[in-house]
Amino acid sequence: MRWLLDEMLPRALAQQLTALDHDAVSVHDVELAGAADNDVFDLAVLQERLIVTENFADFARLLDERQHSGAPCVPVVFVLTWRSIWTSGHATIRTPTSVHIGRSVREMDRGTR
Repeated sequence: MRWLLDEMLPRALAQQLTALDHDAVSVHDVELAGAADNDVFDLAVLQERLIVTENFADFARLLDERQHSGAPCVPVVFVLTWRSIWTSGHATIRTPTSVHIGRSVREMDRGTR
C-alpha cells in the first residue's frame, strides 16, 4: 500500500509504516508541508497514494468535489491525533494514532478488520 501522510502527522509515522513494508511518505519529505490541500491531493493522485489526514473539513470537500466532477481520486483516511482529541475535549483514546494505524495496516494485510 502507498501512503501520503499529511502535515499534522509525524514524519516518524511514515517510517513506521515503511517498516511494515508499506511505501509511506510524509508531505514534509516531499516539500509539501504548508502547501495547499489541493496540491497534496494532486501529488497523491499522481503517485497513486492513499492520503492520511486529520483535516476532515478540507479533504472531505476536495474528495466530494473530485468525485462529482469525475476528476481522478484516491482514498482518504481520516484519523484523530492526540492534538485533535485534546482540542476537541474527547480524551477517550489511550494509545497513539501510530499504534492504531500500524495495527490496522497489519489487519488489512491479513484480511481482517
